[in-house]
Amino acid sequence: MIEEILLLSDPALIVDLKAVLRTANPHLVVTPIVERAQLDERCLASLETVRLLSFGSDIIVPASVLARLGGGAYNFHPGPPTYPGRYPSTFFLYEGGKWFGSTVHEMVGKVDAGPIHVVAWFEVPEGLDCVALNGLSFQSLMGVFVKLAPHLAFHDDPLSHSDDAWSGRTTTQQDFNDLCNLPNDVGEAEFQRRYRAVGEGPDHALEITLFGHRFHLDNQHAAPDVMIGGIKRET
Repeated sequence: MIEEILLLSDPALIVDLKAVLRTANPHLVVTPIVERAQLDERCLASLETVRLLSFGSDIIVPASVLARLGGGAYNFHPGPPTYPGRYPSTFFLYEGGKWFGSTVHEMVGKVDAGPIHVVAWFEVPEGLDCVALNGLSFQSLMGVFVKLAPHLAFHDDPLSHSDDAWSGRTTTQQDFNDLCNLPNDVGEAEFQRRYRAVGEGPDHALEITLFGHRFHLDNQHAAPDVMIGGIKRET
């Protein structure tokens, strides 16, 4: 039986995620992990009856730690298996997709490459920007988390595999930064395409370099919401 879960996520989400797990197993120890240093410190002790769950976290878990977890490790990825890597919603919108989703997969040494257990697909309404899509993605991911919690919080046997497989290029932080950096000759259509995909906020903003000076978009139009995992954050 699982006795402890290491929960890797954003602080804004951990309270709700922990409540879901404790509802499924009131005796479960849930250890929040928001920084790599916390993970390293906890992993100095035994991990024999421990499972690790990563929910939208960017912490890279070493293969040596994954191998020691008695209950395995699962990542709740806020995108479908066709969009592995960072900022899946951004690249989905930029490429003009129609079907998006959330993925639960086993964690292995390589990012977003482990066997897939669940994919929850949904159709994306036309005209959605990244803030709205991230909200839908979070709702989808949380729904899957709630459904799997009774198993993950109690049973030590692994989740069953689906027939889904990863495809497409694994996007990185640098890919996102490149998308945010507008070319000097950008036209209106390309600007609007990137603006919809990137959105606004302290971590999502377009920029352009002209004559050796970098200009950063600070658009106050409509006072955009800043979202973390689908939850509005005060700015």
